[in-house]
Amino acid sequence: MKNRVVNIPKPLWKLHGKQTYKQDLVMTYLIAVIVMLVNLKASNELVLWKVIVVAILSIDIGGGVVSNFTRGTINYYRESKLSPYLFVWFHLLQAFALACIYQVSFFPISLTMIIAMIGASVAIAFHKTAMQRQISVFFFALVVLMLSLFTEVPIPAKTLTVLMSFKLLAGFSAHYGKPIE
Repeated sequence: MKNRVVNIPKPLWKLHGKQTYKQDLVMTYLIAVIVMLVNLKASNELVLWKVIVVAILSIDIGGGVVSNFTRGTINYYRESKLSPYLFVWFHLLQAFALACIYQVSFFPISLTMIIAMIGASVAIAFHKTAMQRQISVFFFALVVLMLSLFTEVPIPAKTLTVLMSFKLLAGFSAHYGKPIE
């Protein structure tokens, strides 16, 4: 398959960068839809407004899992003057929305996402060292292990928490400031 570069409209630069490969866009949106469909299937007990919020979070977080690994997104954040810490901690809004939807799991969702954001911040702080990726993976493993202890967390909440942690830790913070491979 030919690597075709696509120019991205300015409102979507924070999601995909200024330019990205067509295949990256296809995979980003394909996983976004798959995550949404899986979470909607498992969210049949929720009221309509909560289903809509879960669908939006699923698309955004699911797409971010692939997008945070793409050259377009990595280049955009490398070249921009935007704070990587602001990017990481902005996800507190998504974590809070998810925790509010699944109020019985408010503590586990909040705790694991705060650990993920702290881990991402620590990894970014170590971006000039050889330990950055290991720190990211360490914190991701810690989040997964912690979340596994909370069996009461519904599947969509657990899925989105793991995926959000993955995109922040393994995707964004593990690559921040590093050359693209």
